[in-house]
Amino acid sequence: MPSCLWLLIAGLGKMVTGKFDYLVNVSEAAFQSMVIATIESFLVPGRAGKSGRLTRQRETFGLLWGYETTTASKGRCFNVDVAIVDANAERGHSSVIPSRGLETINKALPTYWPNLRFLGDFHSHPWTAREQWPNRPFLSEEDRSSIENNPSYAKLGLRVALLLNVQKLAKKGRMMPVFSHDNTLEFRLNDLRMSLAAWVACPVRNGSREEALYVIPRPGRTAHDKWKREPWHVKYRFLDKKRVWLNAPVHNFLTPLGD
Repeated sequence: MPSCLWLLIAGLGKMVTGKFDYLVNVSEAAFQSMVIATIESFLVPGRAGKSGRLTRQRETFGLLWGYETTTASKGRCFNVDVAIVDANAERGHSSVIPSRGLETINKALPTYWPNLRFLGDFHSHPWTAREQWPNRPFLSEEDRSSIENNPSYAKLGLRVALLLNVQKLAKKGRMMPVFSHDNTLEFRLNDLRMSLAAWVACPVRNGSREEALYVIPRPGRTAHDKWKREPWHVKYRFLDKKRVWLNAPVHNFLTPLGD
């Protein structure tokens, strides 16, 4: 067995036996939907910005649906079963503006799939060939603010935020999928380098005693993009010690495309 495969199995074993507070478990169907949407928005030209010019390397956005369970170690597990791409989102290279489809879907889905509940959203970050690939995926300050300062998200029960990074490389290459961090899976699709990372939004109360969300894990001191510290964050710094783990299907990438 190749040594890289042993490393992958060892990493999965560590995830299964390790202690964590939150597990984000992504189904194969949801994973495929997010990856395909990310690739389409990255490679296929589309209208972007006020000028409406055709451009590639755009962000994408979508909603996550599933259910919550409890693991044997008493951790909370968010099972992402369905990822719905927001076809009407305004997509640009460095931003994406969601449409108002959440309210419509929130009313329609429970009628036919009562086992599903709204869990959160996903979006992508495109990287040019000249940009340095982040050592650790990060949500931007704008991403953080859009979750923690959005009262409607708190009331809807948003719990999971997923991010896909994508970058086109100069040539095709092989890379075994690897969980590079507790909450991050990195993989390759021919000449595309990609990663999937997960964050959990914990329900809290802000300075006005209103429903709010506190996103973990927080950026480290050497993070690429620092987050603003709101005054009410001080009360919830104990949440910074909580661990978020990601589980996503990797078997699709054990054999490189084209072999």
